[in-house]
Amino acid sequence: MGRYSLEVSLLILISNAKILYLLKLKRKAIIISSVVAAFLLFSTLACVQQRSKGSGKNKSKQAVSSSEKQTSDSLLTANQKSGTDTLGTGEDRTSQPLTPADSLNKNISADSTAADTISNPDDLQNVVEYTSEDSTIMDAVLKQVHLYGNAEVNYGTINLKANYIRLNWVTNEVYAIGTYDSTSKKMVGDPIFQDGPETYNTKEIRYNFKSQKALIQGIVTQEGDGNIRGEKVKKDAEGNFYIRHSMYTTCNLTHPHYFINAPKIKMVNKKQVISGPFNLVISDVPLPIALPFGFFPFPKKKESGTSGIIFPTYGEEPNGRGFYLREGGYYFAISEYVNAIVTGQIYSTGSWGLGVASTYIRRYQYSGNFALRFNKNKPSDEVDRLLGRGVTNDFSVVWSHAPRPRGNSQFSANVNVSSNSYNQLQEFNTERYTSNVASSSVQYNRTFGQYARAAASLRVNQNFGQIDPVTERRTNGKTNVSTDFSFGINQIAPFALKGGRGKWYESFRLGLDFSGNYALTNSLTAIDTSFSRLGFQISNTVDTSRVGIAKVVPFNLNNLPDMLKDAQFTGRYSLPISLPNFKVLRFVNVTPSLSLQGEVFTKQYNYSVDSLTNRVRIDTLNQAGTEYSYNFGAGVNTRFYGTFFIGGKRLEAIRHTVIPSLSFTYTPDFTGDAFGFYQKVSVRNRKDEIQDYSLSRFRGIGTGVGNGRASSVISFSLNNSFEMKLKSKSDTAATQFEKISLLDNLSVGGSYNLLADSLNLSNITVNANARVGRNLNLNFNMNLDPYAYEANPRILSNQVGTKVNRYAITQGQGLAKLQNLGFTLGTSFSPKGSDKTKTPPVNGADPDAEIKQEQREYIEQNPELYVDFNVPWNLSLNYNFGLSKPGLSKATLIQAVQATGDLSLSKNFKVSVSTGFDFTAFSPTITQLTLYRDLHCWDMSFSWTPFAGSAARVSNYNFTLKVKSALLQDLKVTRRRSFYDRSAY
Repeated sequence: MGRYSLEVSLLILISNAKILYLLKLKRKAIIISSVVAAFLLFSTLACVQQRSKGSGKNKSKQAVSSSEKQTSDSLLTANQKSGTDTLGTGEDRTSQPLTPADSLNKNISADSTAADTISNPDDLQNVVEYTSEDSTIMDAVLKQVHLYGNAEVNYGTINLKANYIRLNWVTNEVYAIGTYDSTSKKMVGDPIFQDGPETYNTKEIRYNFKSQKALIQGIVTQEGDGNIRGEKVKKDAEGNFYIRHSMYTTCNLTHPHYFINAPKIKMVNKKQVISGPFNLVISDVPLPIALPFGFFPFPKKKESGTSGIIFPTYGEEPNGRGFYLREGGYYFAISEYVNAIVTGQIYSTGSWGLGVASTYIRRYQYSGNFALRFNKNKPSDEVDRLLGRGVTNDFSVVWSHAPRPRGNSQFSANVNVSSNSYNQLQEFNTERYTSNVASSSVQYNRTFGQYARAAASLRVNQNFGQIDPVTERRTNGKTNVSTDFSFGINQIAPFALKGGRGKWYESFRLGLDFSGNYALTNSLTAIDTSFSRLGFQISNTVDTSRVGIAKVVPFNLNNLPDMLKDAQFTGRYSLPISLPNFKVLRFVNVTPSLSLQGEVFTKQYNYSVDSLTNRVRIDTLNQAGTEYSYNFGAGVNTRFYGTFFIGGKRLEAIRHTVIPSLSFTYTPDFTGDAFGFYQKVSVRNRKDEIQDYSLSRFRGIGTGVGNGRASSVISFSLNNSFEMKLKSKSDTAATQFEKISLLDNLSVGGSYNLLADSLNLSNITVNANARVGRNLNLNFNMNLDPYAYEANPRILSNQVGTKVNRYAITQGQGLAKLQNLGFTLGTSFSPKGSDKTKTPPVNGADPDAEIKQEQREYIEQNPELYVDFNVPWNLSLNYNFGLSKPGLSKATLIQAVQATGDLSLSKNFKVSVSTGFDFTAFSPTITQLTLYRDLHCWDMSFSWTPFAGSAARVSNYNFTLKVKSALLQDLKVTRRRSFYDRSAY
């Protein structure tokens, strides 16, 4: 027992000795650790003090030695293999903000010497923030931070993302690279560098926060419509990129269809790309043609583009003006609201042309475009050129101004004015070439409060005339220029200004309209002063070239005096009056009418009779005057129905609707001396009897001048419509029956003047229109003359004859003489749902929503400029028939069928055809075949016109292969042959 207790005591002593020994070792370890920590603390404090005391350059800033780099790289390799968190925090994500001065001294009290108000220029200007999902390692010795797993660094406007990022606070650099994934056996998490709105995809990047310079391996960035790719890149402090082994393309595929291959390029601060020698590579096939340099500007979103040179097209007119350079010039990007294009053309025969075009826009207010072109054409024949014959000057002015409705005023313009031969000689678009008419208008409208309104306009209407078969030029072109203005008061109800009480007289309404017109034309009015028409002879000298026919003179300054003599200002005013209507016998509507209108003239005519010669002399007086007239009447109409009950399987009934109407209008006689509108003259006729004539003081004796006598006109019309009632196909339909129109309208109308001395009955008009089924549209019109015509025995050729006051049926000429007849039939076919185009809603959060909406509106206004591949197919067929036979003349027929359609052979391939056949000429009309192919980043089109419609025009074709991007629009291959190249010039 004693021995056992002794052993226990010895064990206790040994244990206590060991405990004392371990305590001594722990104390020594604590002391050693404290010494090491103090050493590190004082070393860091000394570095901080040395850095804060430095002036100018950072004296502690040194390049990282090779040993440091090897240590850092070995640490990176070791951690990539182990994948452990050396910080031992166990957190999946870390986020640490760093101050611009130094992140390691944030817990150290500031030294008094560092409290200097002058900042160090080497200090960073923003806080650097970094995060990572895997781990974050801080190397205090090398002053580096290693970020693993979806790492991200933010510094001001700079954002960098990669799988691995290393921050070096000695050199103020950040290094990023992807990591190798053993599963997918490829690099993942490649760096994505973002500087403001610009994003750069790279393989490896080293960026300095202070100098803003960078070294990049494998860059891909989007600039405007194109993207740039390169192997080795240097970035300077101004934002310029120097790229070696580069590719520039507008194709957004990883493996582009085409690209511009350049050994080196320079991207100038998000403005443009300047390239050294380069060549084009298409489908990995390098083209042997190279250019010494290239310049590619980046159009900004809010600008009209970038100023630059427009390369001309070249070719030859074999029978025309020879070799040419066309549409070359310069583009001026003046501002985001307006631009300008100056182009020219020159030909080997000496012909030339200049053009100026501009587009402008002010968002929410207006938009428009303007174009002015001038061409001086010289003939291809050398003899004609030496003699100065055949030289023509052509011009064209096009202006379109479209305002957005706002306020109480609106100004709009649609101008298209050109010389008679411009379209024929200068246009190579088929539609513009064949166009024979043009119209222009400039309008201004304004409202004043709720009732008053005013408007002014300038209009120009042109008819370019017909082609002379000898000269093959358009001649006798007519131009009408007129200016109009108007002022009016909207109709008001004077007896119901406060709303009314339902009295019958409260529906009485009264208004005011005044309008003026001044017309100038180069088609001088025909003069018919024959005794057979007037009943007397005049003593004035008459231009014999204008007797019986309108004289067309060139519209120029030399002929301006003659045109001004023939011009006349006319002002018109009226008082629109609406009288209360009422019913008779419950079903008959009675509408009384009363109107007052007048005209204002700037000159008058005075008539005098020479008693010796029995001739009338006409003198023009430059005195203003007014003429007015009024009439009153009433109209009655009703409506009744007739129903034919069928009782078929689906057809239930057919309903016939009849709307007869009858109106009476009386106009008093205004030839009396009390009115002063007409002057009475007494002339002896051929029977030597004195006969009185009433001649207008304001309208003269021209063709179509009324006699001012009283009239009492009865107008009649009969309208018919037919529709059928069908049972619905489905029992679950919302309505049990559906109505389908068979004939929308069939109307017959005319009038009869009770007080006319002859030809009391007017022509009878017949109109009809119907929609048969869902796709077939029918229109019909006919004009019948009930009076007979007598031939003039002195005229042997085709003649109209003279209308006599005898009905045609009494002279054996039928019930009535057919004057003209027109008939059109049209239909269209397309897949179901193809016409239901859905416009996507505008997203208010989208910053480009307004720009996209403007693009949609432009496409809707110019559908011919775009190809819709979403419609699988469509077909339109139209048949036109026209007959004109005035009086006894021979009938003139117009009969043609027209077919247009397109077919999508595949998702990106469409065929379009437009053709027709003229049965009168027994030849095809203008036929066009067009092929469209969408080649992703390229567009291909081929247009062929095998039949051009007449011998003056020959077939043409056009092949175009071009890049879609507007940036590289000159990168194209074009081959064109058309009637334009075979013109006489």
